Amino acid sequence: MTAKCSLIPREKAKESLSGKKQLCISVLKEDPEKETRVALTPMGVSNLSESGHKIFVEQGAGSAANYSDMEYVKSGATVTADKEKIFSSDIILKVSPFTTEETLFVKKEQTLISHLSVARAEKQAIENILKKKAVALALEYIRTEKDFYPVNFINSEIAGRTSVFTGAEYLSRQSGGKGVLLGGITGISPASVVIIGTGTAALYAAKTALSVGAEVKIFDASLSQLSLFTQKLGHEIFTSVLQPQILNKALASADLVIGAKCIKSPTFSFITQENIAMMKKGSVIVDLNIETGSCFETSKPMTLKNPSFECCGVIHYCLPDIAALVPRTASIALSNVVYPLINDIHNNGGIFQKISYDKFIRQSVYCYNGLLTNDYLGKKFNIKSKDIDLYLM
Repeated sequence: MTAKCSLIPREKAKESLSGKKQLCISVLKEDPEKETRVALTPMGVSNLSESGHKIFVEQGAGSAANYSDMEYVKSGATVTADKEKIFSSDIILKVSPFTTEETLFVKKEQTLISHLSVARAEKQAIENILKKKAVALALEYIRTEKDFYPVNFINSEIAGRTSVFTGAEYLSRQSGGKGVLLGGITGISPASVVIIGTGTAALYAAKTALSVGAEVKIFDASLSQLSLFTQKLGHEIFTSVLQPQILNKALASADLVIGAKCIKSPTFSFITQENIAMMKKGSVIVDLNIETGSCFETSKPMTLKNPSFECCGVIHYCLPDIAALVPRTASIALSNVVYPLINDIHNNGGIFQKISYDKFIRQSVYCYNGLLTNDYLGKKFNIKSKDIDLYLM
């Protein structure tokens, strides 16, 4: 296939029941060394196509998640390698943050939907979006009426479960670990798993570790959160507030430590290099909050190609988004949030109308009509920001 060729599906002459203008949506291909998920699966494309929308999918966009270009064509999409055509749509979809190079193709008043990932955001990319007066939405900030963040929830659930399986793999001798079976066997004590945090990722990590027979210990700063965690888990396990003596003793005997607690200050990591040096050689740390605030002083962001390193004899697994290890599952979960959102935007008269009356979708907007509406980005890049609610008054 040459760089400009396209695969065109059969025409679908379906009119919208609402009579509103149909949308044109594009799905971008990710950098395979940084991201393996795709924002819309063939099933998601099919649902949107049947509603009358036109879908462009960049050639190879779903390959890392094991979706072929032909599957997208059969679902009603046009598959193309033409960047100009891809960026001609009303809505541009991506999983990872938009890069500076990609934002050069953005058109005036387009809608961009992706993760924001403040730690990875590029200043020039943000400035380009503002210059084009595009509307940019962050998937992780989308909220529903019951204070539920669907994308964050699915990412955290996948991260929690995957962290245990990843830790088990790295504990094997072949991966450089101490050669311990996470669940143990008859007559031998099970491996010890220490989980820092009580959020969604911690909950599903605990459930997964318990299901394979590991001994689990939970630490958090809040006693009330520990109590609520135990109720949700439905299983009596060891829990403790973050008392240094108790935590250090647990770390010293741990085989796997999972960091699932976000630390607001990136300069404060309460598990120091000295603490980690006391851990058993060949034990494993899986850090789920390497971008948003790690609790481990020794952690540093790694890549899909090289996700781990050793420090103080302890293996550190520090992939910024561990959900990328299971791209097919993660893509399906993400697509199940994205395509209903797009249909909702259409059914409510377009993105500007949707933003004007829906306070929950407004919260996810970080660029609007040339204005930065995300305070974190404003502080990071020294760009003036303004609350979008004040802008729309």
